[in-house]
Amino acid sequence: MRGMGRIFKRGSVYWVAYYHRGEEHRESSGSENENRARKLLKIRLGETSRGQLIGPSEEKFTFDDLAKILTTDYEINRKRSIESVRLSIKHLREFFALDRAIDITPDRVSTYVRERQREDAANGSINRELAALKRAFTLATRAGKLNSAPYIPLLEENNSRRGF
Repeated sequence: MRGMGRIFKRGSVYWVAYYHRGEEHRESSGSENENRARKLLKIRLGETSRGQLIGPSEEKFTFDDLAKILTTDYEINRKRSIESVRLSIKHLREFFALDRAIDITPDRVSTYVRERQREDAANGSINRELAALKRAFTLATRAGKLNSAPYIPLLEENNSRRGF
């Protein structure tokens, strides 16, 4: 691994240092075991070679952080639909509450949709919730908190009116 990154010790804990896009990143392995630090360095070097670095800040970014970014955006822009977004976040939080943002994958979103359909929620309601989640990911990627957002498909709605 010579020339690609390094492992060093601070106190009794091993740290790793690596470069991504010309910038040095340092990260604690959180361990006193040099082999764990070596494994972490290999993971980070693999991510940087693919151009998909998932750094320590991305790993710590949670669903609650996404919700906070979304509500802050609605408050700043004085959107009148903030109450409906808060309701959407409430439903999303029941399912994704303890998840890290990088763990919210299209498969997890599909599972969420299935759960909401079992609760007899209308496709339109589920779509509003998914749209809020999509917007939160978009805001997080624009702010540089996340590198990418998962694909979140919307459901087909049949809301044509009758009786006019």
